[in-house]
Amino acid sequence: MNKRFLDKVVIVTGSGSGIGQTTAERFAEEGAKVVIAELDKKTGQSVEENINKKNNQSKFIETDVSDFDSVSDMVNNTVKHFGSPDVLINNAGINVFSEPLKMSESEWKRAFSVDLDGVWYGCKAVLPHMLKKSKGSIVNISSVHGFQIIPNCFPYPVAKHGVIGLTRALAVDYAAKG
Repeated sequence: MNKRFLDKVVIVTGSGSGIGQTTAERFAEEGAKVVIAELDKKTGQSVEENINKKNNQSKFIETDVSDFDSVSDMVNNTVKHFGSPDVLINNAGINVFSEPLKMSESEWKRAFSVDLDGVWYGCKAVLPHMLKKSKGSIVNISSVHGFQIIPNCFPYPVAKHGVIGLTRALAVDYAAKG
């Protein structure tokens, strides 16, 4: 197998299950040093163990993407353990679906704290490292809901529209800088 990411440092948020887990495993198969940035300790450790059984390098770091200090600590631990990140996959997310006028304030804040703030916090924490070496890639996972709204999904698509805008705005400011 081609090792396209040999010795590259890759952070995948929300990689304890689902798309994030599969993404982390695939990067590891391609030779990357993978950080499993996951809130759920049990699933995060399980993914780390499964990847490391195949002689790949991975490290689980418990991370709450809705808390900038947690994200910043995860990136700092990544740098100490593997070196500066080459790739960030902002995958962590939660589905908060509600009828707009029946939704609680806490549901609104919860959706945005993970689905939008968490993406920004990841970018904010890795960008200085990537800018220092003039290279890096950030992939922000949105959703079909970021392009097409369907009934009874509020406020999830609002946050996912925000992810698309955030990604475009950061690309305008930083793509030319590597």
